[in-house]
Amino acid sequence: MKQWLVSTFAVCMLLVFGSASAQMTTLDPQSIDAYLNSLPKVEALGRKLENEGKGDAWLKEVTPEIGQNFNPHQQGVTLLSQEEPDAYQELTQIIRQHNFTSAERWAEVGDRIILAYGALKAESESPEMFAMAAEFDSVNPQMLQMLPPEIRQQVEQAMQIVRAFAQVSDSDKQQVRPFLSRIDTVLSQY
Repeated sequence: MKQWLVSTFAVCMLLVFGSASAQMTTLDPQSIDAYLNSLPKVEALGRKLENEGKGDAWLKEVTPEIGQNFNPHQQGVTLLSQEEPDAYQELTQIIRQHNFTSAERWAEVGDRIILAYGALKAESESPEMFAMAAEFDSVNPQMLQMLPPEIRQQVEQAMQIVRAFAQVSDSDKQQVRPFLSRIDTVLSQY
């Protein structure tokens, strides 16, 4: 009886966490559309926070640090939840109107869309960036130390972003490709 109970519990946990995990990995046209439709209200919230002098958490430029993932939406939502909990709740209300279950899920989808968009743009407009990133990895770290600190940081951050673009799944790029012109339009408005 005890073995059956343990087995049943394990299967239930697998189903619960397995389905949650599957949801986290799915990027589909409906999610992309919902994300893009949410941006005007999210941008309005950002402007409101900035006007109230509370925009630091939300509007802070989030650039990748060496060894960190490039996930600006997720980092921004985390900062917002920690530094401006009321604004975080307002964001959550906005994104729930667009069928996202949480601000964190919205941020994950947003990061994946922006990374896929960036990867597609880089592939079509600057494919040599990927070769440069590969070469950068073979550069002697002591040579980098010869650069002025601010230039070195900018180069390292740019290469971090290119590496993130290189890791975007073909599936994500395939899902985002039909939305490229719409994303161009949306991004040009902000």
